[in-house]
Amino acid sequence: MSQCRNLADYAVILCENDNVATALIDLPAGDYIFSSGESATTITVPEDIRAGFKIALSDVSKSGPVYKYGYVIGLAIADIKKGDCVHIHNLISLV
Repeated sequence: MSQCRNLADYAVILCENDNVATALIDLPAGDYIFSSGESATTITVPEDIRAGFKIALSDVSKSGPVYKYGYVIGLAIADIKKGDCVHIHNLISLV
């Protein structure tokens, strides 16, 4: 059985409206608990994510906005699933 880690130990969410978190250190694939306000959910990260890269906190449809710092930083160029790495392979930057 895999260990469930706390996402806050590995990544930072810069604004409560963001749909991505930024990895502070290398984030190993696996299950993470993500707490937002009074609710908590599990996020499964399917592959290792390098420090500085973004992790999707929710599903983002193709052409959907990606929020970081409370602002739209780009649009998804493919469907992004919760837990996926968000980077230039699935995001076009607007900044």
